[in-house]
Amino acid sequence: MINRLHFRLKVLMRRFGLVTALILAILVSLILSVGLWRSPGRDLKNASDADATKQVVAAKSVTGLYDLDQLVYNQKDGQHMVVDYRPTTTKMIKRLADWQMTFDKKEQLSNKGYLKALAQTNTMVMAFPDAVAGNIVDDMLIGDLDLPTNAEISRIRVPMGDANTVAFFDDKKRIVYRYKVTSAAKTMASFKMSSETVPVAYRLNGKHLLTDTLSDVSLRSYSYLMETNGTNNYLSSLFAGTTTPSATRKGDILTYNDGSSRQMTLNTNSGVVHFDAYDVDNVGDDFNERMRMGYDWLVRIHQIPDNIYFFESHDMGRNLTYRLYVNGLPIYNQTTYGTVQIKQHDVRHEEIDFSQYSLQVPLPADNDSRATLSDSAAVYKQLADIGISKKQVVDLAYGYRWVSDTTENVVTLQPEWYFEVGDKWQAVKDVIADAQQEGDD
Repeated sequence: MINRLHFRLKVLMRRFGLVTALILAILVSLILSVGLWRSPGRDLKNASDADATKQVVAAKSVTGLYDLDQLVYNQKDGQHMVVDYRPTTTKMIKRLADWQMTFDKKEQLSNKGYLKALAQTNTMVMAFPDAVAGNIVDDMLIGDLDLPTNAEISRIRVPMGDANTVAFFDDKKRIVYRYKVTSAAKTMASFKMSSETVPVAYRLNGKHLLTDTLSDVSLRSYSYLMETNGTNNYLSSLFAGTTTPSATRKGDILTYNDGSSRQMTLNTNSGVVHFDAYDVDNVGDDFNERMRMGYDWLVRIHQIPDNIYFFESHDMGRNLTYRLYVNGLPIYNQTTYGTVQIKQHDVRHEEIDFSQYSLQVPLPADNDSRATLSDSAAVYKQLADIGISKKQVVDLAYGYRWVSDTTENVVTLQPEWYFEVGDKWQAVKDVIADAQQEGDD
């Protein structure tokens, strides 16, 4: 058979030349490749061949994942929020970690006293997107503070000038943990306020603290090449320690199931992955453990790029959401929940939803491609006009709309206002459009 094939190739070479023979060879290779690609068992075989115990080395640390997402300067003329804060807050935390501090006192303040403490003149307030476990904040600052392990830390206030007092705030309980600075080689005085800021004011709504903007802001749009996380990158780790799962396809839905305790579905059209495990030995006993296990899951499913960060927690870490960020702002509608969502249902059941898609390479930005977003008061009025009261809004924030062109593998990020009601984030523009359409009907 080999001799016959060799003879035929020689005939092709003589009759049609080398170029034609090469074209035929490439066509055969492509046909075989497509056949393998369309096979539901392809990723399964790759996963079986992989070493299921192989450890993923993540470039981002636990404290890097649970990072800050706001910086406010408290000056005599008011409070100013920095739009692209992360370059500054990263340096500020590094400097703060070099300070020597001793615990002073723990205070529970009134609503008025809490707002006054946050707005203290000549200080800077760094905020987390949602409360972070005290033990993680302790690790962020090299572990010398001994903050309560499961304290829900929302903000850190540092002095602009002389290093005297650092305060850690719990928005839900209105608790402040104060520390005296005993030694500081460098103060925070060198961190001058950026030129791109927005005047703001803090406001309490029940257990939630909101940062209302007091003027319009102009934000730039961006475009990125889109990257797809291949199924075989996470399939073997999700089914490690169990029987080899079967693979079935029904339309756009590809399902992997071990027949007893684990199942994963992939929507090949949207790139959304859903995973259920009913045999998890340890889902975390407290807030701190659940946050750390959230990090472990992200590493396990290869969802730990440089620009993914913790975004929100519910029920003391039993429901954790992570989002991609660009220039300090989160992307809200990549999916209905974020980039990754982890839910703990009981002592054995863990549910994970995530997207196969992430941002890869930024494309050249057009400085003229910008959007002007109105102040918070104007947004609250728009929402009130369609029946959503200010009191109903748990949070209101800038963010990016994910607009993908899968044919070109390009994602456009458009700045918009987003708000949270009942644990659900929505685009202000979409809700208003829906309400107007219902009115027309």
